[in-house]
Amino acid sequence: MTTVNSLSGGKTSSYLAVHYPANIEIFALVCIDCHNAGGRIDPAIKRFVNEKLQKTSSQWPEFRATAEDPKTLKVIMDLEQMIGREIIWVRGIGFEELIEKKKYLPNRRTRFCTHQMKMQPIFEYLYLRTELPVEMRIGFRYDEMERQERFTTNYRAVLRCDHQVTKKVDRWVNRWEEFEWRTGKFPLIEDRIMHPTVQRFWRDKPIVFPEDSNCQFCFWKHPQQKRKNFETNPAIMYWGAIHEDMVYNRLDDDYSLLQISRLGLQQDFHYGTGTGCQADGFCTN
Repeated sequence: MTTVNSLSGGKTSSYLAVHYPANIEIFALVCIDCHNAGGRIDPAIKRFVNEKLQKTSSQWPEFRATAEDPKTLKVIMDLEQMIGREIIWVRGIGFEELIEKKKYLPNRRTRFCTHQMKMQPIFEYLYLRTELPVEMRIGFRYDEMERQERFTTNYRAVLRCDHQVTKKVDRWVNRWEEFEWRTGKFPLIEDRIMHPTVQRFWRDKPIVFPEDSNCQFCFWKHPQQKRKNFETNPAIMYWGAIHEDMVYNRLDDDYSLLQISRLGLQQDFHYGTGTGCQADGFCTN
């Protein structure tokens, strides 16, 4: 069975890549197809990312920006050099197109963002290039073992279209199929690796991780963390605020991003703890 490490660019999944080599190391990048959100990204890094994505995701627009901290891009670049194995980069639908398609923003009740921008491109890459199911390693630590209970093994996808002709309609119909595409493997839980061990390992390494990992305006993040992200990555955060205004909706249950931008910073808040996405194990700090 093919082994796959699902990487997020955080310290834990990067620790997984270093200590538990897999047949395929893969990273799904959440893309924003607006150059205004990526103004601070080094042009050389953009070229590198586009070269990577051209190999796997050429059906999508060129890379311009990401909802994640741009430092994540450099982390994956440096991690590839450190482990001495190729890391596959994939992407799915861009945030703008996804919002236009859904007509509303992802939130805690309708968490479609991770599925379409993380899970789907990884599934499509593996479906086309290797035998399924694969053994997918996820960077869940021993001190967050409850997260493995949310791990899913089945995937429902459109694998073909049939032409349907009746007296009233002439159309193509999607035919869906659900099947097992992966089994879960959690080596950090099995070896009882906890947060302090991961932190100690990276303390003297040259890789610089983002202060706050994963999508900067994610609805799982505390408002104070998002307020801090307005200072760290203002272009990304204001992109999110503009799109909230455009669809007359918001990501957070209680505050819009513009309201969050006007909050004062709490001196006693523990910033930079990251956010572990609640969907299928794709995002973890």
